[in-house]
Amino acid sequence: MYTLGIDLSTQSVTLSILNYETKKNELNISIAFNSLEEIKKTSMNKNTLLIYSNVRGKAEQNPNIFLAALNNAFDELKQKCSIKDIKAIQISAQQHGHVYLSEKYKYNLEKLRDKSSANQSLMDMFKDSYSYNAAPIWKTSCTQKEANELREAAGGKEKMIQITASNSPLRFTGAVIKYYFDHNKGLSENTYKIFLLNTFIASILTAKDNIPTDFGNASGTSLMDYNKREWNDTLLNTISIDLKQKLGEIDAPSSFAGYISEYFMERYGFDSECIVGIGSGDNPQTKVLYKGDILSLGTSFVYMLDIDESTRDYSGAANNMYDGIDNPFMILCRTNGGLVLDEIMNSYDRTYKEAEKSLETNADNLPIMLWQKEYESAPISKAFPIKRYYEKPSFDDDYKGIVLSSLGLLEIYLSKFTHKNRDDNKIDLAVTGGVSNNKEIVKIISNIWEAPIKILPSAGASLGAALSAVLLLKKQVSLDEIRDALIDNNVIEPDLMLANKYHNYMKILKERYEDIIK
Repeated sequence: MYTLGIDLSTQSVTLSILNYETKKNELNISIAFNSLEEIKKTSMNKNTLLIYSNVRGKAEQNPNIFLAALNNAFDELKQKCSIKDIKAIQISAQQHGHVYLSEKYKYNLEKLRDKSSANQSLMDMFKDSYSYNAAPIWKTSCTQKEANELREAAGGKEKMIQITASNSPLRFTGAVIKYYFDHNKGLSENTYKIFLLNTFIASILTAKDNIPTDFGNASGTSLMDYNKREWNDTLLNTISIDLKQKLGEIDAPSSFAGYISEYFMERYGFDSECIVGIGSGDNPQTKVLYKGDILSLGTSFVYMLDIDESTRDYSGAANNMYDGIDNPFMILCRTNGGLVLDEIMNSYDRTYKEAEKSLETNADNLPIMLWQKEYESAPISKAFPIKRYYEKPSFDDDYKGIVLSSLGLLEIYLSKFTHKNRDDNKIDLAVTGGVSNNKEIVKIISNIWEAPIKILPSAGASLGAALSAVLLLKKQVSLDEIRDALIDNNVIEPDLMLANKYHNYMKILKERYEDIIK
């Protein structure tokens, strides 16, 4: 009756229960890392949720906090759901994040096959399992040298994009692994396995250490041949000659990982026949929810659209991946998305409600304000301070300006793909996550893309994982029918007069932006 989607994000673990018979999302549970007592046992900052580093661009979290949050989420799930009725589990996790595991990990996995271990926490069981006691996450960008070396090994930018369908971005896992191996003596030799975070959770749930890397998340490593869906030996060997053994085989995100282990049966009441999939990243699992384009409005703004496997962005701004049910799609990630919106709002000590009201009362106001707080991946460019193209700073101008530029630059750099091969020149677009509950921002999106906008359920990645878990059951169930039942029928339509003003605004925005990043 039920499938369970687990999403491990930068800030929390979220569970979504999907009733695949009634086609309803019956329960969502979210456990924030900074709400956990266990965070005090780690070196993570409760506000930034990162381990302090004096290296600019280094971003790490403690993997034990992932396990503590999983225990806490399952504790709550046990109180609110008939866990015995969960037939399949799929996993979503922040892309590019990964863990370095020592030989001790496989011995600790044995504890999960012993029912007597059910009174122990996962954090306590696995605390000595790591060859490096931190998990680099998607924000990591201290890898310029390593990303360049991978690109050069492939034969240059064009060849790199041809092989991997990405231009060796700084945040992709391959460059990060190379950075860590090169900067930590003995790490390569002491590392038994490297698991992407969805693979890590699948391994914990099944007590197995031979979980393949899914080709959705492997797309985000700069190490996989995109069309062949297999590791590229030249790129792997640029990092380490035994990296393939550490990463494991590649398989489809919808593949079977194993059955739930005895620990979870005894502690929470899972059925012994509950199937676990290998899962994928948060973007691939979010894409499962909708067949058209998706704009995810999280810490970064992420645009996803369907493509065929031969499509490439040779400018290097966009990257190709596969979704949680094995379909190819393209992704453009504007790193300075919700992150900078919140920074502006907080700098003026305003609330989300006040920010929404400001946008409503200033609908005709189109100020240009540009800011890259972080190194940007789309297009690749350095951080720079606030640039205002108006005389006096104010909350109304600054907030509207950063909303327009953060969203507008996404549209500018993706327009050649979003309109390509569409005879009616119309875009089918839905939004999810973050500020998608801000109707004024959704109106702005509708005007920028000149398209009607649908709003997806709030638990995007975890619910997408729950939907992809249906495939594990091998039942005659229509994913399209479930999708249609989950999506809100309300649509935000564009204001044609405003959309025309936005069209002219975008031309100026692009000129101003390119003057800065040159």
